[in-house]
Amino acid sequence: MSLFRALRDVVLRRDLRAQMWLSLGRFFMRLRRPRAALRLYRRATSLDPHNSRLWRHHAAAAVRSGRLGEASLCYRTLVRLDPGNPRAHARVAATYDLIGSQDAALQACRTALEHFPDAACLHRQLGQILLNMGSVHGALRALERAAELSPRHGDTHYFVGLALRRAGRMKDARAALKRALSLRPDDPKLYYALGLCCKPGEVSGEAESSLLAGLAIEQVTADLAPPRWISPVP
Repeated sequence: MSLFRALRDVVLRRDLRAQMWLSLGRFFMRLRRPRAALRLYRRATSLDPHNSRLWRHHAAAAVRSGRLGEASLCYRTLVRLDPGNPRAHARVAATYDLIGSQDAALQACRTALEHFPDAACLHRQLGQILLNMGSVHGALRALERAAELSPRHGDTHYFVGLALRRAGRMKDARAALKRALSLRPDDPKLYYALGLCCKPGEVSGEAESSLLAGLAIEQVTADLAPPRWISPVP
């Protein structure tokens, strides 16, 4: 195929143009410029509105840009296009929770769980919502079920640890967080959480070393960030 014909196909075929905007959007996401990526993903989904992959990227950029209403719309569209995907249902609930519509978030999770009772992501999301609402014991039940279904998911054990800490079960919370660290040793929030699970005067050396480890990993992450001359999109 000649270069002219290839370019003509990109210009004329809406799905190819959508893929072009998707590729550019992913490039800007890697540069940590989600607002620039979001504008490109909007073009992509307008050109190919039945492509669930495009809506997934569009939603992620909207969340990173703080456009939670737009993200919620994207995830609801994703559920309509791919109703058998429990992760899409979990993300609908997550965006409702971020917006502050916790009743809608709970309803979305519980309705989805009727269809996907063994979806760890839905139990995990339900646990997070309940924890945000202050229902610690309900959150713990949901999160422990998620951990049973997905024992190697680091963030699940992290949230189990947070719920146990809220319940005052510090020893169990530390055990859950250490389990999370064994799966995600490069995640600074786990070290911070572990340090905060040490009571005053109790295993203070462990608390201090955990907080210092978290700071060290965060500094490495900052050192690997894009150079400062890549300015954020206003």
